[in-house]
Parts: sequence; C-alpha cells; structure tokens
Amino acid sequence: MNQIVSFQGGMAGGKTTLAKRLEKKFPNIYVSYENPYPLVAQRGKLDLDLSTEEGFVNNQRLFIRAEIERFLKLPTGKVLFDRGPEDIEFFTLHYPRANGFEWDIEYLLKEELTELRSCRSDLIIYLDASPSTLFSRKIADQTRERGSFDKNMKLYPFEREWYEKQHTVFIQTNEKSADEIELTTLNLLKEIDFV
Repeated sequence: MNQIVSFQGGMAGGKTTLAKRLEKKFPNIYVSYENPYPLVAQRGKLDLDLSTEEGFVNNQRLFIRAEIERFLKLPTGKVLFDRGPEDIEFFTLHYPRANGFEWDIEYLLKEELTELRSCRSDLIIYLDASPSTLFSRKIADQTRERGSFDKNMKLYPFEREWYEKQHTVFIQTNEKSADEIELTTLNLLKEIDFV
C-alpha cells in the first residue's frame, strides 16, 4: 500500500528544491517530479489554443491522462510528488475562471475528472509564499525556465481557497531558507510516520 504526500504551491515556491533535498536524505522514498514539457510540446504540435474552449479541453485531456498514468505506475511504498494529481484538477477547474472564460469544465471533462479524482495524495503540503516572495525566488533561480510564471500567477489567488478544502497542511515559507523549510517539513513528515 502506498503512502502519498504531495508538495503544492506557487511556481518558484520551493517544491522541487525540497523534493530533491528529501530524495537525497531518504532513498527509500520514491519521488515523482512534475514534467509538463513533453505535453507542452505535444500541445504545440497539435496547435491547441488554451484561449478557446476546444483547445483548452483537448489540452486538459492530455494532461489528465498523463497524470492518471503517472499515478497508476507508482511503485508500492512511500511516494512524494513534486506537484500531485490535485494540481491538474485545480488548473483544469480554475484556469478558465482566472482568465475570464465561462466554460462548463465539470460537464465537458466529467469522465476525465471523475477518473482523476480517484488519484489522490494522502496529504498535501502547501508551500505558502506571497506573490512578491515567489517573484523574488523566480528571479534568483536561473536554473529553470519559468516562461509561464505570469500566467500561473493569475491562478494564485484561487489556490489557497481550493487547497483548504483538500487534505492540506500549509507551511508559511516567506523569509525562510531552504534549510528552515526542510526542517519544518521533516517534522511534519515525522508526525505522520512518513520518514
């Protein structure tokens, strides 16, 4: 049986950094990293336009299917997600709203969302940072391309409210170092016998 924890939070919030640090300390934990780049490339080849209902729905079908497959291929044991399946659901439901579209996504992707909702983390740890902190971290980290940062920030106001309804613990990360965030997270993971 799996015990699944996922890290969520804004882009440049420290999720991948934290996951990599824990992966080094705990080789018995399987870490699954988000990798949207092949799907973004496929979207480009298919010429899907996220500003149209049809383009967005077809794009989300690709992402949802990939996320379900990622979840189903998990090994047995302790699993840590750098963004879990809940993130795809959040984006699917909130991207249209954040961009002024009134599409009935629950209806248009009913089957896909139902299947995706069977893929759940046991606990979500949300690395909570202010928009200004996220922007500062984005600027400071030149190791990753974050071309969609501004678009993702449109979603940020909806994230906290949505994740509060999930099985989520929020860790305030403003003005905290990577060491401090790791220590806080480790204490939480020890409480649930994850590490």
